[in-house]
Amino acid sequence: MTVNILKYFIATITAISLVSSCKTIDIDAPMTETMPAIEFSNVSTKATVDSVKTNGFGVWALISNSEVENKVLMENQYVKYNDGKWVYSPLRYWLPETEFNFIATYPYDQNGKYYTFDSENSAVKLTVNETPSEKDFLMATNMTDTSVEGFSETVDLQFRHVLTSVGLNIWRDGGKHQNDQMRIKKVTLSNIRKGGTYNSTDLWTPSNEKLSLEKEYEESSANIGAAVVQGGGTLTTGGEPADPFSEVMLIPQTMDASNKVSLKIHYQLKMHDGEDKWENVEMEAELPYGTWEPNRRYMYNVVLSSVKDITFYYIQTKISPWGAPQVGGTIIIK
Repeated sequence: MTVNILKYFIATITAISLVSSCKTIDIDAPMTETMPAIEFSNVSTKATVDSVKTNGFGVWALISNSEVENKVLMENQYVKYNDGKWVYSPLRYWLPETEFNFIATYPYDQNGKYYTFDSENSAVKLTVNETPSEKDFLMATNMTDTSVEGFSETVDLQFRHVLTSVGLNIWRDGGKHQNDQMRIKKVTLSNIRKGGTYNSTDLWTPSNEKLSLEKEYEESSANIGAAVVQGGGTLTTGGEPADPFSEVMLIPQTMDASNKVSLKIHYQLKMHDGEDKWENVEMEAELPYGTWEPNRRYMYNVVLSSVKDITFYYIQTKISPWGAPQVGGTIIIK
């Protein structure tokens, strides 16, 4: 009798163990019989889609349900475009009654130089230590809950820019110097925040290190295009401006009394009087206060006149799309 009770006890414990083990999530086990594989589709971006297709991107996937919270299902998984679809290996599968949080990053960071996973905040952090950067960093997020009826089996990723695009055009004053010549010798943009950290919760924390952008010109920049500031804040332009920083990728940052960004321009002005004589001028001014936000382009048109006059014509633009900015507002500082 004692033996039978012992056998029953062992059998009961074994059965309970088997039931408990069935509840444990094994993310590496194939689940093709119950749930389909995770697929990516409709990957789009305001940047050049071809670049993302050519180079691929990385994906982090976190899962949460009654048993786990923000468990890492994918960690910097490389996803590439091949034969008309996005592919990766090994495949991961949907889990029932589970919330999936996808975070996609571009460019793909094979060596872990830029992106790290922040387990405390369940976010992916991008750290940039040196700007301007040739890299156009993008990030996308997608939340999918398999407990919701009719959930999609494919993950829709909409990338957005996380840096700021800043450009600078320099014109001569077409009202005062319509027939004169002007050439740019050197342009310096200084006191820019050098780096910072961004996380997928959409927050930048810039560092306190600063840098300067500098460009020197040859005499071939003579007679840059003219611009006239009209009443009502419109800018009429002609010819081509000098564009020392046509589009640089910078850390989003705020310019105020404690964080002033300085612009210095060394140029030469030749009066239209027949003499081959150039007047050397060096101007320095602060950029208007404001914030460079991520996913936006800020273009500064600077109109140069004489040794006593410099005009900032500041156009804030929203990237929609990246290559075709739309004017959002203007500020003229004289």
